Amino acid sequence: MTSKNISKIITKYWLGLFTVIVFLFFSIMQPRYCSVTNIMSMLSSTCILALVGMGETLIMCVGETDYSVGMELTVAAVVLAKVLDQPGVAGMYIPMLLITLLIVIGYGIINVFLHVKIKIPSFVATLGTSLVATGICKWMTGGGSISSRRWPACYTFLGQSYLAGIIPISVIVTVIIVAIMWVYSEKTKSGKLLYAVGSSSTTCQYIGVSVAKQKVKAFVICALLCAVAGVLQTSMLNSATPYMGSDALMNSLTVLMLGATFIKPGVYNIPGTIVASFLLRVISFGMTMMSAPSFAFDLVQGGLLLFSVSLVTVIHNHQSKSIG
Repeated sequence: MTSKNISKIITKYWLGLFTVIVFLFFSIMQPRYCSVTNIMSMLSSTCILALVGMGETLIMCVGETDYSVGMELTVAAVVLAKVLDQPGVAGMYIPMLLITLLIVIGYGIINVFLHVKIKIPSFVATLGTSLVATGICKWMTGGGSISSRRWPACYTFLGQSYLAGIIPISVIVTVIIVAIMWVYSEKTKSGKLLYAVGSSSTTCQYIGVSVAKQKVKAFVICALLCAVAGVLQTSMLNSATPYMGSDALMNSLTVLMLGATFIKPGVYNIPGTIVASFLLRVISFGMTMMSAPSFAFDLVQGGLLLFSVSLVTVIHNHQSKSIG
């Protein structure tokens, strides 16, 4: 194997290698870090970020940005919590879960309607709807945390149950969704059209591809993924607050930019987003177990975001010069 081939491999897979190195570092520094219990906790914690990150990845694939992913997560958690708190509804978990998912999908449709039909820039439209949704969620919860004894026992099943007493159900659900999204985005014509629109919407219009339809698809799928993340998170915490998704936007932007440096440098992709999501949790858990100050993770995350954005920008500039 030549040095050039080795360089290509490192360029494509450096994020995965870096994740392994960071994991080994914390395992050496803190032996309890690599215990089965801690690894499963990391994987469970990764689920929420991975789901939201995948949603934002699809939005970025069509060349847009969704600032409301955190509130889509929050709306799902708050709506499900409030609905199941009503007398006589506890036995209707599945129907109420489906209604909750539909409500958040409706949220995504409003976002894309404002962008595609009203022609509001996506980041402005989603920022506006997220502020409205924040107010509604604060009104529904009284501005605080809600929990109820009327919630059915299955309320915590997705977030707190385990397969064989080891593997969290949340991880299994997320793995299934990741597999579906990977196949859809990488192996189907419908999924590849999302990349085509993000690459050149003008070209897509010339060849008869509906740009608006692809954007609707991306926003709806994103909303659904965020809704599932919200359901998982409220199930894990056994409570809901209007602030549950406050960090979701920044975290999702970080993992999708980091992910764009993995396998397909310069291209947003599902595998990269998943690896980046796990990396952030590896760092977060490691720093917590080593009693690092609270601001340290913000510094690390900010540094990773700046590095990944810079790297993706350099790759895009290099590709543009090559084409030119």
